[in-house]
Amino acid sequence: MELPGTKFLPARLSRFTTFLLAAGLGLPSAVGSQTAKELIGVACYNELQQRENKTLWSYRAERRIGNHVFLEQVIETVDGPLDRLLAIDGHPPTPAERKEEENRQQELLKNSSGRHAIQKERDDDDRKMAELLGVIPEAFVFEDQGREGESEKIAFHPNPGFKPKTYEQRILHALEGIVLVDLHDQRIVRLSGSLQERVEFGYGLIGHVEQGGTMDIRRIRLAAGVWKISAESIDMEGRLVLLKTIGRHQNESRTGFEPVAADTTYAQALDEIGKK
Repeated sequence: MELPGTKFLPARLSRFTTFLLAAGLGLPSAVGSQTAKELIGVACYNELQQRENKTLWSYRAERRIGNHVFLEQVIETVDGPLDRLLAIDGHPPTPAERKEEENRQQELLKNSSGRHAIQKERDDDDRKMAELLGVIPEAFVFEDQGREGESEKIAFHPNPGFKPKTYEQRILHALEGIVLVDLHDQRIVRLSGSLQERVEFGYGLIGHVEQGGTMDIRRIRLAAGVWKISAESIDMEGRLVLLKTIGRHQNESRTGFEPVAADTTYAQALDEIGKK
């Protein structure tokens, strides 16, 4: 069942948090004499190397959107994630809602073009991420703020001398905030930032993202070298071409992570949840 307002809000903004997380990954455990900019440069390089080590997981996602709370079971597969609705505002879905969701899952299972579209989106994300990683060291001014527990704290704000070339770079460059990096695993623990100005595309005729949008992303270590988002709070507004409203007001937490076989397909995951 595709619930109004719950499914995977505007692609450019929803993917953007992934790009931002990549910026802070892989910091060395010893700060030494390196500047904060040099540390971020190493982080971007390390993340590009580490992204090839992909694992699949199952978890419960609690999404707070508007005045409602949606609880889902999510299973990552090689064909993209499979989600199963468990509750709405603490109540199990009605028989009609459950039937609608089953129909949606079966339609995606039969529709190979739909699964291919998911994979193409993933490939596009990988390409865009690589492009953003290449400009991050120049897009910001960084300030090392020292240790915070087992993490290194680095502040970032827009570099006035940087000239963004794409929509994604424009949004990226408007952010200011803090990154916390676990020094043992050299991975990000938290990223918190806000848009410092209104970002316009085509002088506002194509679209815009409003000033003041915020995000707060937290991650946990699941296994050696494996870190996943455990909490996400995003509040952004704007409009894109054809006057479609961008609205991402979402709070999500993820718990109960369990590993999934690396070759798990959508069909296998659907069969698994059908047994429960």
